[in-house]
Amino acid sequence: MISIQELKQTKQEECKPYQKAIRANIVKCSTKTNYKNAKQESKVLYHLALADQSASIKGTCYNEELNQQTKEGHAIIIRNFLTKNNVVILTKQTKISRITPLTIPIEIKQEAEYILQPPALPILPIKTVKEANLRTLMSISGTISEEEETKTVFIAGQETKLKSITVQDTTDSVKITLWRDAADFTVEIGSYIKMTHLSVHEFNSKKILNTTRNTQFQKIQPPKEKITITIHGLDTVNQELSTITVQIENAEHLQSVEINNSVLMDYFNIPADIDDFAEALIEYLPTTVNVLFQNGYIIQILED
Repeated sequence: MISIQELKQTKQEECKPYQKAIRANIVKCSTKTNYKNAKQESKVLYHLALADQSASIKGTCYNEELNQQTKEGHAIIIRNFLTKNNVVILTKQTKISRITPLTIPIEIKQEAEYILQPPALPILPIKTVKEANLRTLMSISGTISEEEETKTVFIAGQETKLKSITVQDTTDSVKITLWRDAADFTVEIGSYIKMTHLSVHEFNSKKILNTTRNTQFQKIQPPKEKITITIHGLDTVNQELSTITVQIENAEHLQSVEINNSVLMDYFNIPADIDDFAEALIEYLPTTVNVLFQNGYIIQILED
C-alpha cells in the first residue's frame, strides 16, 4: 500500500488503474449529483474527503454501487482506482474493503473537511461585486427584495433548475442565480439572509452571483447599522409610517425605506396635530442625516 502523501507526490498516468492501494478515513461525503455520460445515459456521482495519517485528498465516485461502503465515518482500503489532478477516482473497477478507522491528526482532518466545504470568506458589501474578478468566491448578506419564477434549462443535455433572486444591502443590490437544489430554497421577500461560497459571473454586461455546490444559506437577524443618508423625497404617508426616497452614503442608487412618522416629527419638530404632515416634511428636504438603519427600516434619526 501507499500513503496519500506518497500518492500525491507520484506522477500517475491518467486513466490507468493505480497498482498500489491506499487506506483512508472518509471524513466527509457530498450529496449525489446527477449527470449524463457521453452516451447521454443518466448517471450519479458524489465526492469524498479522504484522509490518512499523512495527508488528505479528494475522491470522486462514479460507481453508485459503492455507496454503502463509502459512508461518512467509514475507513476503507481502495484498490483499482484512477488518479487525475490529485483526485482519487472510483469506478466500476474499484474495489473497497472496510477496515478499522485510522487515527488522523486533527489538522489533516480539518484539511479534509475543507476539501468539500471550504471555510466561508468574510461577509463583504454588495458593492464589491462590481469590482470583483470573474469566478471570485464571495460571501454576502442582505435583504431579499425580488424573486423570479423557477425555470428549467438544459446544461450539457441535462435538465437543470434555476431561480434568480435580488439581494440588497446598504451599499447596492445584486442578482443571484440559485442553481439546481439551491433553486428549492424558500424565499421570503423582506427576509435577511447570509449566503456563502457564491461565484462572481457576468450576464448581460452586469456582474451577478451564482451559487456553487458549497453555497450555504442562513436566515439571520439583520444588523443595526449607523449610516449617513440623504433624504431626497417623500413617497407615501399613512397613519404611522412614511416611505421616503434616500441615498445611502457611497451608494450610487436611490432606494425607498420606511420610517415611523413619530421619528420624523421628533427630529424636524413637526407638531403631531399638524393638518398636512407631508407638506410640512417636504419643506425640510433634501437633507442629510445620520440614522440607525435595520433591514430597510430607519429606526432612529441620530442627533449630530
